[in-house]
Amino acid sequence: KARMFKNGGHPLVFEGAIKRTENVQVGEAVDVLDGAGELIGWGVWNPHSLYRVRMLVPAIERDQLEHRSISEIVRRRLQAAASRRAACCLPSESTTAYRLVNSEGDRLSGLTVDVFGSTAVAISSALWLELRREAVEVALLELAGIETVVWRRSDGRLRTDGWNPPEASGTAEGEADGRPAPAPPVTVLENGLKYLVAPVLGQKSGFYCDQRDNRAMLAELCAGRRLLDLYCYSGGFSLAAAAAGATSTHGVDSSAAAIGLAQSNAALNGFGSVCEFSQSDVPAFLKREGVAESFDVVVCDPPKLAPSVKDLRRAGRKYRQINSLAMSAVRPGGLLLSCTCSAAMTQSGGFLPMLHEAATAAGRSLTVLRTSGPACDHTLHPCCPESNYLTAVLVQV
Repeated sequence: KARMFKNGGHPLVFEGAIKRTENVQVGEAVDVLDGAGELIGWGVWNPHSLYRVRMLVPAIERDQLEHRSISEIVRRRLQAAASRRAACCLPSESTTAYRLVNSEGDRLSGLTVDVFGSTAVAISSALWLELRREAVEVALLELAGIETVVWRRSDGRLRTDGWNPPEASGTAEGEADGRPAPAPPVTVLENGLKYLVAPVLGQKSGFYCDQRDNRAMLAELCAGRRLLDLYCYSGGFSLAAAAAGATSTHGVDSSAAAIGLAQSNAALNGFGSVCEFSQSDVPAFLKREGVAESFDVVVCDPPKLAPSVKDLRRAGRKYRQINSLAMSAVRPGGLLLSCTCSAAMTQSGGFLPMLHEAATAAGRSLTVLRTSGPACDHTLHPCCPESNYLTAVLVQV
């Protein structure tokens, strides 16, 4: 088992890899040794979690091994993450919304941080972070450009990590923890377009930075064409297409709040006459008269349908149904960008076969033009491919 974790290997140590423990306390720094007693690295211990140790420093990083200070390694990891984004030209004059920390990808397992202008939204999904919340917030505020930190909790994941919410918390998945709300929604830039972001009340962190590159890619194909943006949330694909010269865009989402946000974003950029939005159940909208073969380009980006591997069969049926309907809305020879944000689906290798089955059900055929993932600020640990979650497939229908 030790081979998995040596030389900066896998960042998560499961129960089955542990032979014995000595003098360990929940949330504290622990050394991880191999069978010969040699140091593999150190991390944080949690006997309640599926991940018994979240590795913070492997032995190969000799310069970081001397002090077992979790607060200090958090500070260093955050500085390294900021340097990584700077290498990707983030932030920039045209983009002020980006992911600063991507959990295992930035060697801070359980922590996700998105930055919107001068506001950092930290999403905690691990007990060790709840125990050191203040240290994380202080370290974030030390970074250039960050003036405010909003702390949000992924309650479902935290509960599986042994966290018991405070009685008065009243938080739901990904919601703020009840502290006084910071300033009203902030305005950010993505590739020169303006977006309103609600760090406290929006879905997840308030904005989906992961689709930035895919939005830019698809926009280039939309000049003079009609776009249908399914599960549009704040209208990212619609606005990018409108800016690139789409003749019209139509966004659909079941959330009234999302539609209101998308409409505000369209108005903010002067696209009110180009971008239309409808609050509707997506399958119901696609079954309406006049929708079939009406659009040159269709985006299908549903929420996570397969939270885990055990959900794949059920989710597969939903993906097939939605994509089959979406393909029917594409004019012959048009384009479909179909996405999944379910890690289980991405890692199963079943997304492309599902698209083929959906095309067969719709009486259409597909040609794959491109397969992509999230933007480069959504970093990936090379020994933890299971944290890869987003797949976006561009096909001609």
